[in-house]
Parts: sequence; structure tokens; C-alpha cells
Amino acid sequence: MEQFYNPTTHIDTMKITVNYQSGHRQAFIVPKNMLALDFRKLAEKIGGKIDNIEFSLSNNQVGFYNAEIKEPLFYPE
Repeated sequence: MEQFYNPTTHIDTMKITVNYQSGHRQAFIVPKNMLALDFRKLAEKIGGKIDNIEFSLSNNQVGFYNAEIKEPLFYPE
């Protein structure tokens, strides 16, 4: 049985805001199943060195509403 792309298929996404060391700030909408390392590489390729990343949580996640988690990235020496 062949599988065809169905444009009505829903893909879960999340908003991630990246703050770059240059002071620039960029928002990304990415699939929830995207690996963190793949996202980090993509974000660095687009904007350079990253200062921190903010993950915006959706309203339907238990225990959170309009919340953001801020996680600094640490680079090995």
C-alpha cells in the first residue's frame, strides 16, 4: 500500500526563541520531535553563537500556562 502526503495531517510544533551572543533574537517554529542537537546546529548555522534558548510551552501542557523555560547553553572548553 502506498503512502501519500496528506496536507491535513497535523504535526505537533513548538516555538523556540534563540538569543544569540550578538544580541539578535530569533523565533523558530519546529516539530516537537526534532532532536535538540539538530535544532542547536540549525540555529547556530543561521545566527552564530548562541547565548540561550527559550522553550515556549503550549497552554495544554499540564502545570504550565504561558510559561517559558530558559536554559543557557554551555560550551566545552
